[in-house]
Order: sequence, then structure tokens, then C-alpha cells
Amino acid sequence: MRALRTVAVACLAAGLLTACGSSGSSGTAADTKPASSASAASGGGQDSGQGSATLGSKETLLASAAVMEKAGSAKLSVSGGTEGTGEFVWKTPKTFLLNTKVDGKDSKVLFVGDVMYMGVGADMAEQAGGKTWMKVDSKAAAQDTPGGSGAGGFAFTMELMDPAVQLAVAAPTAIQSGTETVAGQFTKHFRSEVPLDVLVEKMSLTPELKTQVLTELKKKGSTVTTEFWINAKGELVQQLSKGLATGTAKIVYSGLGTVQPTRPRPTPRSSRWPIC
Repeated sequence: MRALRTVAVACLAAGLLTACGSSGSSGTAADTKPASSASAASGGGQDSGQGSATLGSKETLLASAAVMEKAGSAKLSVSGGTEGTGEFVWKTPKTFLLNTKVDGKDSKVLFVGDVMYMGVGADMAEQAGGKTWMKVDSKAAAQDTPGGSGAGGFAFTMELMDPAVQLAVAAPTAIQSGTETVAGQFTKHFRSEVPLDVLVEKMSLTPELKTQVLTELKKKGSTVTTEFWINAKGELVQQLSKGLATGTAKIVYSGLGTVQPTRPRPTPRSSRWPIC
């Protein structure tokens, strides 16, 4: 059961916290291709081009943040130490569903606000009392999040997963590092290094929780480097974050605005699953 909890909490952080493992990725993801032929015509390089239609790096990320905030949801493909696909709704009511594998077996992780559920297949249902959706003890699971025990850890991580928040926080220090084709789309590639103090300060957390989170995140450094690939519509296509205590992971976005909140089927109170 601890393995399930570890995957659940790790993949909750698949956004900016990127706790789904350390892939050792370089600045350019494996499935991206330099778009050199289009670079010059599209303002490739660091903020090249001064025409009225060309936005600087900061403005591009802020514009993308607005696009993603309006979209409110997307389908995700996560890679790194844990591979999986998911559906994320960052508008209220927030939900995050991840389909992954635990010890080679299919498994699902669902977060609805500050509540976590584990979905298991028939081959694992016996371990979970015959239930396919199990409500997890939030205090036990949250002990593995950067926010520590209690629902605060989930609240912190869910907020950081919001791509609009990530883009807005990264905008002031963003630099364009080229143009690439990602998932069949021409994109501009940006890199931003953000001090963790600034990152945490932007979060709507209590002073006590901010201190706990900052202490945990600073175990491997004082900054986080995040890369964004943004298409011509201002949509975030892919992101890669590294430099945090939790490792590195890549997320590819698709189907913006098409995902509806996921709700588990009602189960008896006896289905509550206090993982330990």
C-alpha cells in the first residue's frame, strides 16, 4: 500500500513540483525537433524581432497564462520516473486524474479538491477490500507532500499544478531559447529560473505552511528552472521543470478546455482507506 501512496503523492506533484521522478532530461525534450527553418521568420532566439506583432518573453508567458486560465482544463501526458496520462481541471472544482502503473499493474489516482482517491483494477481490488475507488486518509498521504501533514500539502501542490500560475510566476525571468516542433505544433521555447522564495511567496498559503514548504523545497537548491513550449495560439504545449527536491518530469498538454471534473462513484463509508 505504501507504493500506491508514494505514486499518488508523487504524481499529484507532476506539475511544477515534478515529483514523478528524475528523467535526467536535457533542456530539449526527446520528442521535440528544432524548427530552424522557421526560426528566423518567427523571431527565433532570445527576444529577437521588434515588430508590433512580436511579444517579448515576459509578455508571451503572461499572454499564455491568460489563455490557460481561460481554458481551465486539459489532458496530460506525464513522463519521467513515472509514466502516465491524465486529466486536470484547474478551475473550481479542481480535479486531477492520473492513469499510471504500480509494479506493472494499472492504477488510477484521483484528487478532488483536498480529497484523494485510489482507483485499482481487478487484480488489486482484493488488497483494497474489493473496492475499485478508495478514499485515502488525507493526513497519512499528505505526510509525503512538500507541505507536510494535513490538507495544506495537497492545497499547495494543487495550486502549483495550475499552468496559468506557473506561467505567470515564471514570466518576469523568462528568456526565449529557440523554436521547436512539439507534438506536431510549431512552438517557441522559453526557459525561466525562479527563486524558490519568490515562487512560494506567490502562493495563497498561511505563513506557517510557506515556511514548511520552503524548507522542504530548498533541500536541493534555491531556484527552480522551468521550460515552456508555447504555440502560436498562446497555448502551453509542453513544460519541463527541474531543480526542486522532488526531481524532474515532463508534461505535454492537449485537449485544452475539453476536460470535465472527474467524480468517483459513491462508495460506503467503510471504503475509506487509511494507507500506512
